[in-house]
Amino acid sequence: MKKRGILLLILFSTVLLGGIAGKLLWKPNPTELLTHGLEELTQATSFRYTMIQHQTVEGKDRILNQILGEKDGGNTRISGEIVGTKTEMILTGEGLYMQDPFTKRWIRYPSVPAAHEVFLAELNPLSSLQFKEYGEVMLQGQEKLDKVNTWVLKFNPTIQNQIMENGWTDFAYIMFIGKKDKLIHRVIIEAKSKTDGQMMSLAMDFKDYGETMNISVPISN
Repeated sequence: MKKRGILLLILFSTVLLGGIAGKLLWKPNPTELLTHGLEELTQATSFRYTMIQHQTVEGKDRILNQILGEKDGGNTRISGEIVGTKTEMILTGEGLYMQDPFTKRWIRYPSVPAAHEVFLAELNPLSSLQFKEYGEVMLQGQEKLDKVNTWVLKFNPTIQNQIMENGWTDFAYIMFIGKKDKLIHRVIIEAKSKTDGQMMSLAMDFKDYGETMNISVPISN
């Protein structure tokens, strides 16, 4: 009886350890994980995000844009600096509102003028995440962002963004997707300028999926 009990204990331990080892060694399909993360972000009712864009200028790394944003349905609000200029914008169904950095007065544009298309990436971070093809999606490993354990994916896609395509080439994406929630938490984009060959990098962080946000038309002074 003792031998039988020991054998059962060994068998149980082997099965248990095998299950634990299986979970530790299991890896997701990177393309499926990427597709799911993009779908969740696209379908999210709301989220907050940060964007920091670096660019090499005359051999030196410079921060071009640095903003905080929040998106709730069709409404978006951003604040920060774009090309060294303090920027406050609100985009709603009623138009685009920009705050004059000197007078602090809000200026309303019924539609987005062509001159302000440069701000579309900041107002709509999803515009940088539209692809014709992913290319080969590789699982690079795991990384902890703050308190979130993530899978790290790397791929070189063919993008579907005319503004980005006009100015940049050789796109490389690194994406951090939560192991538990399967949500995109960080995206790093690197590309090369078509005009001078200088490098650009754009880092975007996403959080607060589905939270309630108050984004309303600003009151003019």
